[in-house]
Amino acid sequence: MPKLSKKDMEELREHCSLGCDYSGTKEIVSELVYETLEAMGRIGMGTDLRSADEIGLTDGKEFTTLDDFVYIFWEKAAASILNVVETQ
Repeated sequence: MPKLSKKDMEELREHCSLGCDYSGTKEIVSELVYETLEAMGRIGMGTDLRSADEIGLTDGKEFTTLDDFVYIFWEKAAASILNVVETQ
């Protein structure tokens, strides 16, 4: 596979960004979260299908929503993956 140009990498980074409106990345990530919760419910993990912004993560007290966690995770994961792609 040939190395991607700087322009290609910039476009990939933009498309993977949650702030990119035309790629719909935020909506795609939200849909994946819903599908994951749905799959967990089907295999008996006891999840309900509330919206991810209604599910709180707790450590004795609620400190964030599932949506907030997923969005931070996505940005970090996408950046790490794109860094690997860029160095290939």
